[in-house]
Amino acid sequence: MNVSGICRSIVEDLKARTVELSQGRAAGCIGLVNEQGYVSQRMNIVDGGVTSLPLRKILSTVASISGLSLLEAINLLPPNAVFISTQPGHTGLITGIGVVDMLHMPMVNIGVKGDEVCGVGISFPEKHFFNLATESEMIELETLRAKTIDEEKAIIRRAAQLNLQYLDVGHELAVVNEPISDNKDSIEKSNWRLPRIKIYSISADIADKLVATSQKVGQGVEVATIGEVDATGHVTGKGEIVIGGMGAVPPRLLASSVCVVKNKSLYEIWLHDIPANAVILHTHPGGTGVMHAGDASAGPYTWGRPIIAIGHDKEGRIRGATVIELNDALIELGDESEELDCAFFSAQTPQEEANIRNLMFGVSQQYTNLCNPIEIK
Repeated sequence: MNVSGICRSIVEDLKARTVELSQGRAAGCIGLVNEQGYVSQRMNIVDGGVTSLPLRKILSTVASISGLSLLEAINLLPPNAVFISTQPGHTGLITGIGVVDMLHMPMVNIGVKGDEVCGVGISFPEKHFFNLATESEMIELETLRAKTIDEEKAIIRRAAQLNLQYLDVGHELAVVNEPISDNKDSIEKSNWRLPRIKIYSISADIADKLVATSQKVGQGVEVATIGEVDATGHVTGKGEIVIGGMGAVPPRLLASSVCVVKNKSLYEIWLHDIPANAVILHTHPGGTGVMHAGDASAGPYTWGRPIIAIGHDKEGRIRGATVIELNDALIELGDESEELDCAFFSAQTPQEEANIRNLMFGVSQQYTNLCNPIEIK
């Protein structure tokens, strides 16, 4: 998709909203590109926080996403969509591809300082950028593997050199005096959905292999793979076992368990290359398999696939296995969490903010209730 400019009124609308919010808070929306290559239409503007925007809330301005994983919600966006965000305190320079990688669409940054627009940048989905993201994941994990000071220095030096390459992922976008459009009825929407699968058990063979690998690479390091679930709700291994970090396995590394990730966005990988009946399998060293909000986000909430944790002790004895599945309760918790992330900005007193933050903590606790124990057989 060619994007050669953005209508000035859209830029001004977003600037005005972020100035009104103040306190360094961003505002964002979905824009649509016309046949001339101009971003000439926008959906409703959504208020964000200092470091992030509520992505699901932005997606919901295009279509109803109730009960959908993030991947399914993204797939509802039309092919001429772009993601637009203000960048308070900056110039619009883009130095990361997280949004482009996740949404597989252009990202527009509007830099705002004081009451003025300082610049507008754009980054496109390009194969080279996705490979940078893969390399970033690998370097981050290599830091954990370093055995000497000199090894870690060399890895950090590579990371710094890689970061310099991110300065070239975006370029300036022209602001044009073109009329905006309000024809939202023409937006086409997909009906693609992932199956809602009930899981009852996991193969003892893959569970043992995961724990054995976890023991081999060192205490506290999670390992993972992609499995698949059959019609009876039984999960078996499918992909190669990959080695992650302390408490996390990056999404590109995880996907590489079953497919080639080179030159592809995360959206493309998880939409086209990961099987619909896939299940994310990983270890919880030192735990019993009980999961939390981070596990839910890394699995069904984002990618629509169930996630299983195998808990084991330092001797390699399995303590238990649980699963978090994609269901309405999970999505509702995620949506509530997203709302609360920005809600405290509206608090007028310390007590109001304290109440909101307590609610945020309460939502996080509820994720443990979504973990269902499963049989290992």
